[in-house]
Amino acid sequence: MRIRKIVQIIQRFLIKKLRVLWQDKYKEIYPVYLRKIGVNIPNDYYENNMGYIDPSVHFDGSDYSLISIGKNTTISRDVLILTHDFSLAKGFQLIKAPIKNAHFLKPVIIGENCFIGARAVLLPGATIGNNCIVGAGSVVRGEVPSGSIVTGNPAKVVRETEEWANYHLNKQDYIQ
Repeated sequence: MRIRKIVQIIQRFLIKKLRVLWQDKYKEIYPVYLRKIGVNIPNDYYENNMGYIDPSVHFDGSDYSLISIGKNTTISRDVLILTHDFSLAKGFQLIKAPIKNAHFLKPVIIGENCFIGARAVLLPGATIGNNCIVGAGSVVRGEVPSGSIVTGNPAKVVRETEEWANYHLNKQDYIQ
């Protein structure tokens, strides 16, 4: 078990370095590595060069198979994806319940064509629908409906993705 973990750490280190040297190859290889360690990510994740997962994203190592990422999704730097929560153990300790190491272990699901902003935190049980935008620094728990933009702590729906995109298309305030 330790050897396998050491090999994973070395592989991840080398893949991160590849990003600096050869970005396109990194985008192709990193999802393959994530699948290998158990993250549910489709074979066609990087369809039409639209998906990207920054190497600084922290995937909770409790059970990688509880994490699902849809194709063409971008996950920005320093995002934290958690599938476990040991706060329950502290609560039980406070009330002197004879239960040790109690915790939650829940899946995190990110739909297709999503954008997860820098330093967002996805808590255990978070489900993000398709075509969603999660604002930088947001803390997501529960369900985010498809086609929504969420921001804040806790993250709340602030707008529909399609409405927001049309607004900026008409305003022409973007760079190609």
